[in-house]
Amino acid sequence: MYMPLTTRTIAIILMIFAALSTSVSAATIKKWVDENGVTHYGTAVPPQYVDREHSELNARGIEVKRHDRAMTPEELERERAIEAMRAEQQELLEEQQARDRILLNLYRNEDDLVMARDGKIAQIESQIRLNHNEIRRLKTRLSEFQAAAATAERSGRQLSATQKANLESTQRSIERSYAIILSKEDEKRATLEHYDYDLERFRTLRHGGAKSANAEHVSEFEFPDLVDTAVHCVDQRQCERLWQQAQEYARRHATTPVDLAAERILVTAPPRDLHDISITVSRLADHEGAGERIFMDVQCANFTEGREFCKGAEVIAIRNGFKRALGIDTAGGER
Repeated sequence: MYMPLTTRTIAIILMIFAALSTSVSAATIKKWVDENGVTHYGTAVPPQYVDREHSELNARGIEVKRHDRAMTPEELERERAIEAMRAEQQELLEEQQARDRILLNLYRNEDDLVMARDGKIAQIESQIRLNHNEIRRLKTRLSEFQAAAATAERSGRQLSATQKANLESTQRSIERSYAIILSKEDEKRATLEHYDYDLERFRTLRHGGAKSANAEHVSEFEFPDLVDTAVHCVDQRQCERLWQQAQEYARRHATTPVDLAAERILVTAPPRDLHDISITVSRLADHEGAGERIFMDVQCANFTEGREFCKGAEVIAIRNGFKRALGIDTAGGER
């Protein structure tokens, strides 16, 4: 509560200051307000008011120091949170400044940065191409094993231990190659995002400058990304349902017979004729997160006309229709 000071009150206060300054010349006068709003003066603040707002005055009654009230536990917690946030922001700022220095030291201009990006992407694409070619070889081998197994079955003979081992080994190799391809496609996407960010940051730091003619252009990839067909699932029942739908879709759209129908992969025979469509669907554990990824790969005959056919409307429609057939909309969620 505010109390106006009269001339008489001021005079009394000044006398108190004079008396106190005479008896304790080195001490300052303490000023505090009690719970009733009454202002008090003295050489020491009573213990019950130490945590409240108070001030120190010199012998002339001029405030020389102010003590804020003690903060509540909630205010202290909020203050600690603010300090932690400020420290984190400072750390992020320093990290960004370090990255900026590296960026400017690595590249003289945009062309250098784009060249580095394209080189990295070419490396990843080379690894993807090797695994696609390996899958094509493995599928041919698998088809030969299956033909031998069918012949043995028609003759009433059992598969030998070696034949069974060959089939199982080929299946595992196909699954492993697909897992590598998916991993490399994830890496390719992350690399493109990284270089896109670096390019924008470089432009900001250089305040403009000559732009690279190839900055917005990325070479067309030889193989469509399997990630584009991949469906993510977490719940076991959901994964089983989507897997059944994926197998049905493959059987319906492939023009070659099924060579392998296992627990986690279905492979149709390799394409040989111009309009052959070979389809593989598989389910792999998603190591980046919980659950699984179910995806589809489409192969056409490995000669010029077959590769052109694979880029045509019929095959594109099969690729694009996979997620819709599994009830997944274009945003990635179930319909």
